[in-house]
Amino acid sequence: MNPRFAPATRMLWHSGVLGALEQVRAAGFHAAEVWAQHLWDAQTAPLDVHRKAGELGLRLSLHAPSYDLNPLSSNPEIRAVSRRQVLESLETADAIGARVLVAHPGQLSSSTDDVDEYWTRLEAYIVDLNAKARALDLWVALEGMEKKRLQFVTNIPALERLAGILERLGSDAERVSLALDIAHAGTMGDPLAFLERVPRVGHAHLSDTSVEKTHALLGEGRLDLGHIVPKLLERIEATPHGLIAIEGRLSSDEPRALRVAAAYLKQF
Repeated sequence: MNPRFAPATRMLWHSGVLGALEQVRAAGFHAAEVWAQHLWDAQTAPLDVHRKAGELGLRLSLHAPSYDLNPLSSNPEIRAVSRRQVLESLETADAIGARVLVAHPGQLSSSTDDVDEYWTRLEAYIVDLNAKARALDLWVALEGMEKKRLQFVTNIPALERLAGILERLGSDAERVSLALDIAHAGTMGDPLAFLERVPRVGHAHLSDTSVEKTHALLGEGRLDLGHIVPKLLERIEATPHGLIAIEGRLSSDEPRALRVAAAYLKQF
């Protein structure tokens, strides 16, 4: 199994974080992406995750909290709480031994809002994330989002604009890259086009996608993963710390989602 493939613990929610890590390693993987929300739900101490990952020989990334949060909200209190929780999750990433924190960029509060105001807020947010990441010697990857109401960091021009902001900020964004979500890209167009055109990709999420489900199990959607995955591996293997987090949860049979992923990815 390629060591950059990292199933998300969210796939195995009911097993808890530690149980999920054990199952990920037993399935032949060498890395995992822990969800902060999963840690909270399972009431798992970060140091226990660090210890378990060390025992299993797993490399980790951490997905920052995102449920009910919006770090770009027009409501100052919601914006402040959201940013605080994401910034604090960098400390959690450090505690579990992860090198990369994946974070959502935020969204519009209303479809009638001026999107340029949100780009301005996003730029300031990036500076704050970078400063905390640099202090902890960690990395942040901002995730490209799916085609969905109020999301604006979604298509190729938006991700190119975000990458341009990172370049312009220079040392104030040196610890920040983009996380390319293949299923999200698939809701906007051809993921291969994203891989060809979007710069500064430092981490990725991988699942299939279908009309019914944004994050379908690998090989059970409409994406041409046979061509996408090799090019995605090429991009991520060129980064020092990036992983390809595997998503796609089957709530009725969580272990099957992991089995399907392991069987599908062995070909790469």
